[in-house]
Parts: sequence; structure tokens; C-alpha cells
Amino acid sequence: MRRCHRFFRVGVSSALLAACAGTTTQLAPVAPKEVAEEEMAQRRHVLLEIEKAQRRLDDLGFPLLVSAAPLCEKRSAARLGFSVANVRLYENRWAEAASSALGLSDTLSVRTVAVGSPAAAAGLQPGDLVVGINGDPAPIGKGAVGTATKLFSPQPTAPLKLTMRRRGEALEAVLHPVVACKFEMLVVAEGDINAYADGDRVIMPWAMMRFANDDELGGVLGHEIAHNAMGHIDARKKNAFLGALFGALLDIAAATQGTNTGGRNTANFMAAAARAFSQDFEREADYVGMYVLARAGRPLETVPLFWRHFAQINPRAISYASTHPTTAERFVRLRSAAAEIERKRAGGLELLPEMKKPN
Repeated sequence: MRRCHRFFRVGVSSALLAACAGTTTQLAPVAPKEVAEEEMAQRRHVLLEIEKAQRRLDDLGFPLLVSAAPLCEKRSAARLGFSVANVRLYENRWAEAASSALGLSDTLSVRTVAVGSPAAAAGLQPGDLVVGINGDPAPIGKGAVGTATKLFSPQPTAPLKLTMRRRGEALEAVLHPVVACKFEMLVVAEGDINAYADGDRVIMPWAMMRFANDDELGGVLGHEIAHNAMGHIDARKKNAFLGALFGALLDIAAATQGTNTGGRNTANFMAAAARAFSQDFEREADYVGMYVLARAGRPLETVPLFWRHFAQINPRAISYASTHPTTAERFVRLRSAAAEIERKRAGGLELLPEMKKPN
């Protein structure tokens, strides 16, 4: 009987498939080998474009991290302005693509050198192979990037000495670090036209890198750096914890009365508390971000225009606010911040945001 049921299901499925509408043109066969080759070509293209975007992000962002150092307080550190990679950062066919497209091997390779950074001043170039760090052999293979990154975190007054190979020639470089916010900046392949700060990093989806010009992208970077510098992510986590705690007390009280809420109050109050002050955090990040840009000598007058550009792809945000203010309000506030900064420049005042007076 069981076999009959199975054959019946197979027969019904076949009948349904036969009844479904299909294509009407004669499609040419595709060779699996050609598809596999194209997969590899696209992987190489993605890696090359992401690396190009990362270099642009570092060039724009490093001066902002330096300019924002006074705002970061304990979140600042000695920075050198370059990054390294090797093939072991990738897996499977992505490793094959990284080897052929980026020329990566087990040896550490310089990938980005930010304009105006200590690394640029010392003459580092993308593609240089790092073979020695402070007189010791550089790590190679799996885990080498993480180990090297720790070695590249000197004290503010301690120079870093690198031994490199460039097209077969041995080179020495001495890097003198500068103090900057210690946030990492990272381009990621996936994501929409947005940007994120998580307290330690600024994460920029590839879509945003393609959408924004340099002036607009500088404004986005300043905003996200300000989120981290002002401790907004930690504040949101604290608010969420307090909301969850209050909700848990309600759930416990309900349980003593014989009602199982399934943790509903905990989840709801945690979400509501996490959103508390969300719009104000965004307003503050916009405001402080303008000072980050001004301290780095970036142009301010074009920054508000980003929100007119953004409104073209999200017209609803012109007048609708949820976790973020409207694009119209953000434009006006940024223009006001730019005017405030220009007044301070004219008066020879230090370019620091105005802070609330303590009660």
C-alpha cells in the first residue's frame, strides 16, 4: 500500500508538471565548463571592485579618523593607515579568485595605503610583500593577518619597521604612527544603500560606495564615525537591556497570576527601548559628523545635498520619519551646522561641537 501511495504521489506530481506552462523558444545548451569559468571571472571582478572601493574608503576615511581623535577620547589609538591580506583570508574558489585576481599568496601583501597616512609617507605601495616586522620574520599562512594586525598596533610614539619585497627588490620602511579614532572601515559586498556603525567599525555596503560621490560619502563617513565616537551604539544596548529587564518583570508578574506570556513583554519592551532616542542619535551624529568633516578640511556646503540625492530613491523619507529623521529635516539641520561651523571659523574659534550644559 505504501508503494502505491508513493507511485500515486509521483504520478500526480508528473501530471502537474506536465500541465504547467513552460517556455516556447528553443534554448541553446550551455556547457557547464563555460558556466564555471564565468563564475570564476565574476568572482575575480567582485574582488577587484571591492578592493578598489576599499582603497577609496580608506583614502576618504583616514583623515576623518585623525580629525575626530579629540572626540573619541578612550576610543583613539595609534594608526598607520594601511592594510594587509593573504590568500588564507578566503576559502574554496574565492581563494582561487584572490590568487589570480589580486596576486595573493601565503605571504602578507599590502592591499590599501591611505592617502596622507604614515604608511603613504613611508612609501608603502599596494602589492608590497611584508616579510619582516620590527626585525622579526613576518607571519605567513593561516592566521597571519590577525597576528600581523596586532603587531601593527604600536604605541603612539613607537615607529614600526617593515621589511618588504617589491618586484623582487628588498625594501625597508619606517612608519611613524598618528593618533586617530581606532574604528575600522570596511566595504562589504552585500547590503543596500546604507551604512552602519557598530561601536568598533564603520561598515559600508558596496551599493553605497557606488551611489555616493566623494563629498557625499565623506558626509556618510563623518556621520558613522560620530555614532561610534559619541557612544550611541553602547547607549542603544543599555536602553535595550533596561527595556528587556522591565519587560521581564512584567512577564514574571504575569506568570505568578497563571499567565504565560511567552516572553512577549520582554521582547516588546526591549525593542521599544532600543528605539528610544533613535532619531536624536541620528541628529547628533549628523551634527557631530559635520565637525569631523570640518576638522579634516573637507567641504561642507555639498554635504546636505546627499539627502536630496537619497530622496530620489526613497521619496517616502522626505516627510516620513521612523527611526531616522526625514530627509528634509536632515538637509536643513546639516545646512545649519555648516553655517555654525563657518561662524566659528570666521571668529577663530576651535572647531568642536556645542555640548549641553550640565544640570
